[in-house]
Amino acid sequence: MSFVCFILLSIFLGFIYCLFDGYLYTGFFKNKIEIKSNSFNTSISVKFGDLFSQSGWKAIAVNDFFDGIVDDDLVSIKSLHGIAISKFWQNPHDWQSQIDNSLKRMSFNKEKRAKGNKKRYPIGTTAFAQKDDQKILFVALGYTDTNTNLTSATSKSLIQAVRGLLEEARTKCAGEELFIPLMGSGLSRVGIKNLILVYIILAAIFEETKQSKITEKITIVLPWEQAKEINLVNFKKDWN
Repeated sequence: MSFVCFILLSIFLGFIYCLFDGYLYTGFFKNKIEIKSNSFNTSISVKFGDLFSQSGWKAIAVNDFFDGIVDDDLVSIKSLHGIAISKFWQNPHDWQSQIDNSLKRMSFNKEKRAKGNKKRYPIGTTAFAQKDDQKILFVALGYTDTNTNLTSATSKSLIQAVRGLLEEARTKCAGEELFIPLMGSGLSRVGIKNLILVYIILAAIFEETKQSKITEKITIVLPWEQAKEINLVNFKKDWN
């Protein structure tokens, strides 16, 4: 074998091994997996991607006041809550009007605040708003400090929020796919590693789905920057 042929063959075999390793063994190329269970027939997946580019229903965590002012005080522009309002609702009052209408039968406590909404809703309360093809369920996850407007959550409130979201999704999704982001990370301040957050969200999905079917397919959408931290192949092995 000539030296050139040897080099080309080595490159080819290395490429094949890289694909095998990346998709089937270590999984660093894998960007979507399906979690199967014998307890129900709902398809549950975990993938990397952009939440807003998905076609179907979407879920977004908000604070327990359902504030709609994106000013980096009440609502951060970097949060999915803030991005959704800024990107799809040029008039935030339209978003707030839809949310208030959706919440009109929900229980709440009246609070004194210097700014923002005055009605505090229980964690897990879910409201609906739509703009063009964006159909979004907004679920209360973060508890708001009325003095600083900072929000915080715990693993317990995360489970409560996901299950409350899924209860509302039963009546709204009507068989369409539901996309859930990595709730509890970032400004929600749960303080748990992202991989553990995915486990908690999945556990809540399994528990709620076992009670009664929610929709045909549920997908957890992770941001692309988490691909270095979360290996989906290992994740699937651990979960199964």
